[in-house]
Amino acid sequence: MGIATGKGLVLLSRVNEVRGTAYGPTLLDVVVEGQRAALEEALADPAVLATAVPAEGADLGPVLRDPPKLWGVGLNYAGHAGDLDVRQPTGAPGSYLRPNSTVIGQGDDILLPAQSQRVTAEAELGVVIGTTCKNVDPADAPSVIFGFTTVLDMTAEDAIRVNPRYIPWSKAFDTFCSLGPWIVTPDEVPDLSSVRISTVVNDEVIASNEVSAMMRDPYWIVGYFSGGMSLEAGSVIATGTPGAGVIRDGDRVEARVTGVGDLCNEVRLAAAVPWETAADRPQDGPVRINS
Repeated sequence: MGIATGKGLVLLSRVNEVRGTAYGPTLLDVVVEGQRAALEEALADPAVLATAVPAEGADLGPVLRDPPKLWGVGLNYAGHAGDLDVRQPTGAPGSYLRPNSTVIGQGDDILLPAQSQRVTAEAELGVVIGTTCKNVDPADAPSVIFGFTTVLDMTAEDAIRVNPRYIPWSKAFDTFCSLGPWIVTPDEVPDLSSVRISTVVNDEVIASNEVSAMMRDPYWIVGYFSGGMSLEAGSVIATGTPGAGVIRDGDRVEARVTGVGDLCNEVRLAAAVPWETAADRPQDGPVRINS
C-alpha cells in the first residue's frame, strides 16, 4: 500500500519501519481500524517523507481487493437509460450486488467471457465507506465516507437485453470491476457535484457528465443502501455511469473522474468454453421489462 504525498509515494511498510508502528498492512485494514488520522500525523514526520519514491511507474493494484460489499447503482443518469432503450426509474435507481471475484486494478486485463458477445464498460464514481453504519440520513453521509475512488464497471449487455433480471449474472464475471488507482479523501473533493465522470474507449470519450446530473447524489445513495442493512467499513458503492461503451479484444478502456483519478485497463478474450454452443448464450433482442 502506498500513500501519495507532495514528495512522492510513501509506502505503508516504510511508515511502519520509521515510526515503529503496525498500520495496515492493507488499505482495508486501515479503513476498518480507523487508522487514517494516525497515518496523516505520521506523514507530517520529515523522516517518513524522506522515504518517498516517485509514483511514476509504480505497480498499482486494486485499492481494495476484498471489499465487504460491492454495490452498484444502475440508470442513475438519464443518458445511460437511453443507451439501453429503457426508462430511467422515477424513484430509486436500479442496483446490484457483485462478488469480490470481479475485482481488478489499474493495468490489469479485462477478460471478455465466452458467454457474452456484447460486453460494455462504464466509468463511475465510487464511494468507499469508512465506518460501519446502518440507516444513515443522507445529510450525515459525509461522516461515514472514507473517500472516493474511480470505477470501471463491465456488463454482459446482451444478457440484460434479453431479460433485465439477468443483471446480477451479467455483472459477476471475473475482472468485471476495476477499482483505483487511488482513494481520495473527501477533503480533497471540495465540490462533489462538479466532479466529472467520463467513459473513454481507445481515447474516444464515449460519455461524460457531472455528479450534479445524477438522479440521486452519492449522499442519498449511501442513505439508501444503508437503509435496513449494514454497510461495513471498506464497502464500495459505484454510483452510476453517464454512459457505456462496447469493448472488444485489444481495446484500451478508461474511467476518468476529475479530482479522483484516471483508471485504465486493456481488454483481452478469456479462454473459450469448449462445451458451450451459441444456443447456450443470451441472444440480442428487444428489452423486456417483466413485472
